[in-house]
Amino acid sequence: MPGSRRLIAVDSMGSRVRGTTFLYVLPCANEDHAKLGIANDPLTRMQAFSPRYFELFDLDAGWLLEADTLKEARGWETALKRWLRPHAAPAPLLVPARAGGRTEWVRGALSLLAGWRDEQVARGFVAHAPLRGWVRQRLQQAQENRRHGVQALVERFGPAEFWPLAAGSTPLGLLRDALDACVLLDVEPGDDDAPGLRAWHERNSLVSRPAARAWPAEGERA
Repeated sequence: MPGSRRLIAVDSMGSRVRGTTFLYVLPCANEDHAKLGIANDPLTRMQAFSPRYFELFDLDAGWLLEADTLKEARGWETALKRWLRPHAAPAPLLVPARAGGRTEWVRGALSLLAGWRDEQVARGFVAHAPLRGWVRQRLQQAQENRRHGVQALVERFGPAEFWPLAAGSTPLGLLRDALDACVLLDVEPGDDDAPGLRAWHERNSLVSRPAARAWPAEGERA
């Protein structure tokens, strides 16, 4: 229906994730270098590039465009890759080869892509820009899965207060990264069922202070 689609700003995304195909543009932080592609769940795609995707990518410059069909999204991607061939660039060294998509990186094309996106919005398609708001709501929706993951770690390692230090891509390292993302995107981490988790995270967090939001102290929640 004409006029039913629009540009969706920060902190607003609705509930559609599954069944929707997105074209995504993920600019690297602090440089004019971006990943272009399509995905059903862009958050999972970002995590494939790095568990600390929120540092690798500039979520305030990134955006998504909803396609009505997978075919439509693929058409967008193919047309953009041809148009932006002079801007093709290698993938950043920090991105693992197993993540794939090494031919879908561009440099110096962010303004061109933003202009193209705005044309699609004018035609009635839904864009999520900046990407930070969309990611924040996805993290909020993942709260229950994160709680189950924490309980599995409690069963494996015992109470959180006795957990070893997080390292690399171990389960504890991945949890630390997920909690760092919650802090940076102002998402309540939901650690009520794991006493000591906040203290463990504070000992292991890689988020620089004072950028990180302080978690409420034990017992301070309403």
